This record gives sequence, structure tokens and C-alpha cells, in this order.
Amino acid sequence: MAKKINARMMRAKMALEVAAELYTKNMFTMGNVVRIAIEPSAKEEPFSPLVLGINGDLLGGMRAPLEVAARRVDVAFVNPSAVVTMAYRGKGFFKKKLPLRALAVFPSWDRIAFAVSKELKIKSLREIIENKIPLRISTRSSGVDNTTHFTVGTILGCYGVSLASFKRWGSKIEEIPRPSMPQRGDSIRKRKVNAVFDEGITSWLNGALDNDFELLPLEPAVIKRMEALGYRRAVIPQARYPQLAKDIETIDFSGWPLITHTGLSNTLAYSICEAIDARQSVIPVDDDVPLDMKKLFGSAEAAPLGIPLHSGARKYFAEHGYL
Repeated sequence: MAKKINARMMRAKMALEVAAELYTKNMFTMGNVVRIAIEPSAKEEPFSPLVLGINGDLLGGMRAPLEVAARRVDVAFVNPSAVVTMAYRGKGFFKKKLPLRALAVFPSWDRIAFAVSKELKIKSLREIIENKIPLRISTRSSGVDNTTHFTVGTILGCYGVSLASFKRWGSKIEEIPRPSMPQRGDSIRKRKVNAVFDEGITSWLNGALDNDFELLPLEPAVIKRMEALGYRRAVIPQARYPQLAKDIETIDFSGWPLITHTGLSNTLAYSICEAIDARQSVIPVDDDVPLDMKKLFGSAEAAPLGIPLHSGARKYFAEHGYL
């Protein structure tokens, strides 16, 4: 017998299904403009809303863990996984350890890359900095809440400089909101830029390498300092990018953790994982293969996880044979 659906359930399901369809078909033009409010009518008992957050103007990437820890938001997506690890440890941007748990971590294989034109004959970031070489750099939009901007800035900070330092010695900075924007590829092909500092490399790196760019490796001491914050060391592999002469040492930027606070009930955490499982065939992921529930708890290279699973989520994964 089918479960009886009451008015509240009907309204909630309709709102969520409409929002999901709108977002899926218009995600690149609408961004995060879809917001849902499900409230009791005058005749219903009051209930506490479950607040879901997706990165946007009101819930910036670096701020999302803070909002969740303060329980102003119950569930949020954050990219990369390293930012959540940093928040859990109370390192870098975060001044204290935050009581966070993961419901899942969705795959998104990525790396931070520092690419420069071969014409410059530069072999390291340190060489650029020590010689104050002016560059034309394409990078992410500025703002401390942007996880990419924060990460690039933190890496440069390990060398004792910032993007502002580059500007002071004559560099020009082209800021773009997304690494996949056509403007990036156009700037590379037309030589409007001779350097790219960014992630999202699956969308732009092949084009840069095809246009005589090369990658600068990060130094071991810099990688070690980033690891202390919560980032993982990684390589940009020659096997994936045959134009490279060798693997390039850098920092991982993979994973979209779905996070919550320690106060979320086991029942709700379990139900959220159940919903993901039921809708896995239509949930979009940044991966080469469809969503696989067996990769959503930190076991995959594209979906690392540096914080504990919520006990309700762990129960769901275990009961359904995914762990």
C-alpha cells in the first residue's frame, strides 16, 4: 500500500521537484537564485525548517562551514574537501575547530594549477617572485569567501607574496567567476594572458597546454605547509595530460562534501542519504561516470573526505552495503 501523502508533504515535494528541475536545466544561467520556503499553514503545528545551503552570495564557500557550525544552516555543499578539513581542524581561515560532520562527499577530480607560457622560460613560482617578473594572469574572482581565491592566495602567501604584490611589480590580473568561461580560453589563444592560476583544470588546462603553456610545480616546503592546514598533496598526472613531460607536484582541489553539524538528528541524516540514493540517477555530478553511492564517503580519489561521517549517514551506508 502506498504511503498516504498529506498536504505538507505534497507542497514540500512539489517545491523540491520544481526547484530541482529548474536548477538542473538552468544551472549555468540561474546560478543559486532558487530558494525554497516550506512553512506551516495557520492550521498546522509549527515545525522547525531544515535549511539547505548551496554556495552563493548568502552562503559563500569559506563561510559555509561557519554557517553550518552555528546552525543557521543545517546542510551545505562545499568545494573542495580541503576547506571542510581546515574548518574541522580549526586551521587557516577558521579560528577554532568546528563541530562538523559529513553526510556524503560527491566526486569532482581537480587540482590547483599554476600555468605559464613557455615563452617566459620560467621554471618555478619562486623565480617569478624573486625576479618580480610582470605577468598577465587569469585567475578567479577576488574575495576572501571564494575558496579558490583563498587557496591561491594562501599558496602565494607561503612565498611571502600576494596577488596584490604581483600588481605592484606590473602584473595585470584578469578575474573570471568560473574557470570554464569562454573568456579564459579566448584569453589563452589570443595571448591576452601568459599565466593562469586556478583550479577547474579539466575545463582549461588542455587548451593551455595546446597553446604552449607549461605547469610550475609547488615546492615540497610549500606543500607541507598547505598539508598542515588540511589540504592534500597531489599530482597533475602525465597519464591524464600527455603534453606534460612528467607529473607535476601540487595541491588537491577535489570533492564536494555535503556537510552538517553534530546536532542534526540521526533520523534526518539517514533520510537525506536515503533521498540521495533514491534520486542518484538524476543528481548531476562532476565526474566521468554516473553517481556511485559506494564512492560518497571518502574512498575515491575524486571524493576525499577529511572529517567524520555523521552517525546517521554511516548507518545508512552500512545498512545498504555501501561501506
